[in-house]
Amino acid sequence: MKNIDYTAMGGRIRNARLDAGLSQSELAEKCNLSVSFLGHIERGSRKMSLETLVTVCEVLNLSADYLLQDELPGSDAVIGNIIASVKKQGSYQYDRYITIIKALAEISDKL
Repeated sequence: MKNIDYTAMGGRIRNARLDAGLSQSELAEKCNLSVSFLGHIERGSRKMSLETLVTVCEVLNLSADYLLQDELPGSDAVIGNIIASVKKQGSYQYDRYITIIKALAEISDKL
């Protein structure tokens, strides 16, 4: 079992908050936390409850895997089902979907 690096996790929360354009007080309000406690979470000096972790993930649209271990989920059932369906339509359609997904990723990186 991996140890949880609370300082690194807090840094990921801080970075996600800043990327979302939220102040500490705005995120704290959305998560029903005090600004002081959110500051402790971001510094890694206090541990949050499971309920708070879930709320932070929901508000910042992050996976718990990413916050806890800096890892994105290994698979996504919805995407896996779409890809499996597209593969049945042939390589041309599959290649088109992959091209579209890559284009969307590039566009989202620029937003």
